[in-house]
Amino acid sequence: MILSLSINNVVFIDNLEIDFREGLIVFTGETGAGKSIILESISLALGAKSNPSLVKNDCESSIITLVVKNTPFIEQACKDLLILDNNEIYIKRIQFKDGRTKSYINDHLVSLSIIKSISSKIIEFHGQDQDSTFMDKSRHIDIIDSIGSYQPELITIAGLSLKMSKLRDMISEKHQKLSEISNQRSYLEEICNEIEELDLDSNEEKILLEKRKLAMEKSKVSESLANIKSIIHQDSGIQDLTTKIYGEISKIISIKNEMINELNEDLSQIDSKLKNVSSTIEAIQQEVESENNDIDIIEQRLFSIKSLSRKYNLLSENLHDYYLQIKKQLNLLNSDYNEINKLEENYADLLKEYQALSGELSQKRRVAANEFDQAVLQELIDLKFPTISFKSFIEKSKIGTRPGPKGDDIVTIKISTSEDSSPDLIGNIASGGELSRIILAIKSVMSKRHQVKTLIFDEIDSGVSGATATAIGKKLSLISQELQIFSVTHSPQVAAIAHHHYLIEKKQKNGDSESGIIISELDSNQRTEEIARMLSGESITDQAREAAKSLQNNDE
Repeated sequence: MILSLSINNVVFIDNLEIDFREGLIVFTGETGAGKSIILESISLALGAKSNPSLVKNDCESSIITLVVKNTPFIEQACKDLLILDNNEIYIKRIQFKDGRTKSYINDHLVSLSIIKSISSKIIEFHGQDQDSTFMDKSRHIDIIDSIGSYQPELITIAGLSLKMSKLRDMISEKHQKLSEISNQRSYLEEICNEIEELDLDSNEEKILLEKRKLAMEKSKVSESLANIKSIIHQDSGIQDLTTKIYGEISKIISIKNEMINELNEDLSQIDSKLKNVSSTIEAIQQEVESENNDIDIIEQRLFSIKSLSRKYNLLSENLHDYYLQIKKQLNLLNSDYNEINKLEENYADLLKEYQALSGELSQKRRVAANEFDQAVLQELIDLKFPTISFKSFIEKSKIGTRPGPKGDDIVTIKISTSEDSSPDLIGNIASGGELSRIILAIKSVMSKRHQVKTLIFDEIDSGVSGATATAIGKKLSLISQELQIFSVTHSPQVAAIAHHHYLIEKKQKNGDSESGIIISELDSNQRTEEIARMLSGESITDQAREAAKSLQNNDE
């Protein structure tokens, strides 16, 4: 609720202070008197777009200050901003001629976004160009939900939607990340497979080199043994010589001579030793040849190690550690895939819960919409729309649409102002005057559940008169039992029913060509005169005065 308005250096206004109370408040005055300036000033204070044209010609800036009654919402916002709250909140905006503005709450400089956030809970403007809520069909669902008795469900649905949105973003981000590194993953897997197939030990190359060295040394041994064996067995070899000597000894062995016997024995031993040497050589050769067979395996193994080392530009002794490093990276990547699976499972569970609650919400919303339609239709009949139809259509969102914070319903409010026309969006059917009355009917139904405590209607009665104007006045008065209502009007019927009446006049300053604006609250007699003027024009007749009194007396 607005408690007061202060205007300094705005167009024709030097200084203006107005105190406001509850109920229906009307502003009247001749065309061009400056009624719009009052509304523009209030709008500017509450966060409207910068308007340098409001600054008085000989001034650098204008100042508009609103005093509003505190509410739980405003109180919490002030606490969040570390601004001391009180029963009254001062909202001030300075408009500079160069287009800059500054906003204050309780003398604390705040951003324009904060002002807009708070003002959205203070006041609503309704005029020819300001009723975007009703023109924008995406916001029709908010109209139905504002009067529905399912706020807990809306809060739960919004919470689920937020969780799902965050999960969806996380999943998308991880999928994108994994997509970007999918080639890298394939490359890493290839490295791991190659090193795993090699089955490399950390010091294997060093060991293989030692084995190769030893094997090559044994090869030399095998060669020497073969030479010895050749010497022993070849023609005129040692064994041949011993055989020949043994043949000659056999000729004389019959001679009984001890020395010949000893020579024979020695020769026999030599022969036996040669046979043993030959056997030993063969055994050593078999062993060496067996070990020499492994050198091919060793060489092949060393070649494989060297090839892999060159491929990845690593020392062979670092291949195993490199493998462990790559394996770790792959495990991390695989854990990301596992995490995605868990996130998707979580999302699926939330979606199932969301769909169930959304279905329940949809049923309650349809009930609320039907009650809303019937209530608004009755209000429209009261406002002299005898042939109007009013219907809220509820459809399901298309498949694939992201789960939103309001469920999966699409609400579209359509009207028809005659029996011959098909229902259509409000903005496509209603004229300016009709639109104002339709909005008034909607607001009348919404008023008891309305969070905003002040509504401003700019010439809601434009283009109507007589019984229709009277009906509008009564409806405004009815709404004002719940909300503070401001109305700029040209209708004497509306003015007569108001609780507070302000006259806006443009006055010429003494000795100056410049004019100014005077705003005064009218008493009972002054109201009669003003209403009579609105009825008859500049020449106020006694009949007009009597008619004005009659309107005032019949305001019930």
